[in-house]
Amino acid sequence: MRKVGYVLTVLVAVAAAARAGDPAESHPFFPSLLNTATGKPVKSTAFYPPSKCKGCHAEIFDQWKGSMHSNAYRDPVFQALWKLANKETNGLTDKLCAGCHTAVGTVSEEVRMGDDGEFHVSEIAEEGVQCHVCHSVVGTRMLETPTTMPQNASIVVDPSLVMRGPYDDAKPMWHKAAYSELHTKAEFCGNCHNVFHPLNNFHIENTYNEWKFSVYAQKGIVCQDCHMMPVEKAIEVARTLQKPKNPGKASPMGPDRDNVFTHEFVGGNFTVTALLGADKHAEIAKKRLKSAAGLELLLPGEADEGDIARFTVRVHNVGAGHNLPTSLTEVRQMWLDVKVTDASGQALYRSGALDEDYNLQEGTVLFRAESVDAQGRHTIKPWEIVRFAYNTTIPPKGYADREFAFLVPDDAKGPVRVEVKLRYRSYPQAVANLLLGDEAPVLPIVDMAQAEGTIPLD
Repeated sequence: MRKVGYVLTVLVAVAAAARAGDPAESHPFFPSLLNTATGKPVKSTAFYPPSKCKGCHAEIFDQWKGSMHSNAYRDPVFQALWKLANKETNGLTDKLCAGCHTAVGTVSEEVRMGDDGEFHVSEIAEEGVQCHVCHSVVGTRMLETPTTMPQNASIVVDPSLVMRGPYDDAKPMWHKAAYSELHTKAEFCGNCHNVFHPLNNFHIENTYNEWKFSVYAQKGIVCQDCHMMPVEKAIEVARTLQKPKNPGKASPMGPDRDNVFTHEFVGGNFTVTALLGADKHAEIAKKRLKSAAGLELLLPGEADEGDIARFTVRVHNVGAGHNLPTSLTEVRQMWLDVKVTDASGQALYRSGALDEDYNLQEGTVLFRAESVDAQGRHTIKPWEIVRFAYNTTIPPKGYADREFAFLVPDDAKGPVRVEVKLRYRSYPQAVANLLLGDEAPVLPIVDMAQAEGTIPLD
């Protein structure tokens, strides 16, 4: 009954929105806010395949190939969640998800659920966030969204021989080029990296807004400065808040430039990229994660046998221009693994361990958001989320303190050793098992930072 009641609620709300002329009437691919220059569907054949771009931009193509952008449609975790959403909402979420994961499939209206229980689109629509999609963007309708923020693919595409980009002097041989200021701004990325519930407008993914109100935005550091740079330069930018320079050529036939943007688009997703064989992108993601945070141990000067000892772990967001973690914060797992032992190796305290099913033990300190449905019940299904019960993610250049306490036994041998790791995985093992079933791998973990110290015993 819960699912039926939810679907009826959504149907009524969508119908009401359509009658009111907002937003369904003004957005032809609603609930996605994606649009075309004419406001009408465009055939998928209007978009060129990435293989055509490879002829002149081989290096950039190789950077893109294997990225999460290139796999936005093929991502098996996304596909599993998308199919579940289709089933539980009678297909009402199909276009919302497709708008960002296959813009070509959305504007061509090719996306369909087959009798085999799988989504089907044309071959070019399977290319996800591909070259011609981004370089056909002629504007954003962000100011027309319910929140006046970029969200839910609020871009306008106009596929043609004119490719839009960040250079005002490009003179390509095969196609035409036009300068686009939008391509140099964070708002370009924010159109898909802000995901709001289409009916209650709750921020399910809030990456752009996390950046918007950060010191990075104040200093003029935008998404492209970190996510379209070689990883070493990206790490330096995030730490120093200084604009990068990456000299090179966008094409062997083009001019030398002071700054060329790379196209790996790597964030923290090392799980799906590795699962799909994109080891290069997975390794970059691991480097990014290991540079994003710092740990600080605040230990007491000494402790007494038989007493309670307390210490604080301070987690710093030193290298992310958005919160740690970001994106689907209701399933991301960034946690503290804490071990306390005495000089003889006796275990005095443990938190953050995995059980035999690779799930975190009760009481683990996590940095995340707790998402709930309309009845206040925990849910990780985006279509059910109405609010966060709490949010403990760490803002850019911010930090969070967590206090721990343990009993020092009378027979403890000093000094006491404290070891802490900040660990990360994309989602809980239980979620992977739910979505991927028997095909679910044991999810890998990255240690983002670690610290250790000792407490003398009096």
